[in-house]
Amino acid sequence: MARLRRIGPVDKSRSTGRTGRGWAGRAAALAAIAFLLGSSAPGATAPPAVAAPNIIIIVVDDLGWPDVSVYGRSTVPTPNLYRLGRSGVAFTNGYAAASVCSLSRAAILTGKMPQSYGLTYNIDESGQQDQGLPLDQTTMADRLHARGYRTGAIGKWHQGASPRYYPMRRGFDYFYGFLSGEALYADPGTPGIVTTPAKSDKPMARKPVWNTVTGPDATIVPNHSRYLTDDFTEHAVDFIGESAGKHKPYFLYLAYNAPHWPLQVTRQWYDRFPEIKDPIRRTYVAMIASMDAGVGRVLDALDRSGKRDNTLIVFMSDNGCPAQFGACDCSHPFGAGKFTYIEGGTRVPFIVSWPKRLKARGLMATPVSALDILPTALGASGGGVPAGLAGRDLIAAARGDRGMADRTLVWGQDPVFAARRGAWKLWQSRDRGETHLYDLTADPGELTDLSQRNPAVARRLGKKIDDWRASLPAPLWPRRAAVAAKMCAKSTELVY
Repeated sequence: MARLRRIGPVDKSRSTGRTGRGWAGRAAALAAIAFLLGSSAPGATAPPAVAAPNIIIIVVDDLGWPDVSVYGRSTVPTPNLYRLGRSGVAFTNGYAAASVCSLSRAAILTGKMPQSYGLTYNIDESGQQDQGLPLDQTTMADRLHARGYRTGAIGKWHQGASPRYYPMRRGFDYFYGFLSGEALYADPGTPGIVTTPAKSDKPMARKPVWNTVTGPDATIVPNHSRYLTDDFTEHAVDFIGESAGKHKPYFLYLAYNAPHWPLQVTRQWYDRFPEIKDPIRRTYVAMIASMDAGVGRVLDALDRSGKRDNTLIVFMSDNGCPAQFGACDCSHPFGAGKFTYIEGGTRVPFIVSWPKRLKARGLMATPVSALDILPTALGASGGGVPAGLAGRDLIAAARGDRGMADRTLVWGQDPVFAARRGAWKLWQSRDRGETHLYDLTADPGELTDLSQRNPAVARRLGKKIDDWRASLPAPLWPRRAAVAAKMCAKSTELVY
């Protein structure tokens, strides 16, 4: 049985105002044990080579680490993510490459930290500057298309809204989705749609509808009365069905915008959670449940196509939950943190499944990164992995590669940076002149600074940050904000 690092809700019976070792109550432990039943220990012999797999990357938006049931929590039921994780590995220490949408997604698509090519701050479609994923960056779709894959992108793009950044000019054969950072899920006046103002909203006014587009000429789709999560799921199912009859593998980048603001969901899902009295949290949870059902439909489509076993699926969130909307789970130290470099900003749900090459492992604590997705996909496709990519092989990590456990991960957008190695996490604010060191095993909420007691550790991680910062080019556009922020119980700094 794979080793399980027990991670669960804060033990409130021991609460003294800070999170500590009182983790993993009985319900979480039982759920984790059930999740592991039938899992196999890593084998000493690699399995034989197989035909190039289909590859599906599912990216969701602003989904917090505690808000899935695969990690043993029961606050938000996500049976299909549980089903996906049970067929492979759910990493408890899976990280986005940034704590904001466009940077995080750029890292997935390029396999590089976006700051390394000047994409340092979030893409803004206000029209003041033409911003997008630099054209000299090769995408995962470019690389897999060159290896004979049919490539499709469905959902949120947020890599530039002008024609030169359009997905079908970045390696994708097919696109159906929206180009901006956010979109209405449906016209608020549509019957059966619940629209809930978030905590930071003014009274909900009609926002301009960011149109869904498709095809090489970005043809506008009149879908404003359809719930967008369902719409994206249906097009993903169609793409899988159409691709199954072709004599080539396919790559699908399915980028849901759920549960990103605005808070909208169908009445069908909203009514399933009457026990949640706060309408903001209730809508957010219902949006997650709706998205989870969409993942289930994708898995069912794969089963029908007969291609499930030789399909590599990676599921992750682009960053954590944004506390300012009032929907996050503050009972857990990873419950909020979007725009920040505390754990709740970058530690996200992260699942990998490829039944033909990867036996089910259950939960694993090996640290993995969004940067690992591209080299894993390229290695699986059979053409080798080019130099210059920072990531490692997720399949090796899932088989227990001990070298992965000792890696150093670095994040940041000036003036805020962070680095992690093992249990140690260093957080820096350059403008505030603060450096904090945390032991994530003993203090997952990052509330006790240990930098004075462990100066050598702080220096080593600080040098990692310094070396990375020194390698970066100037940002392509200036930042919009760097301000003090409260993320549940944690005071920190927000930057984008």
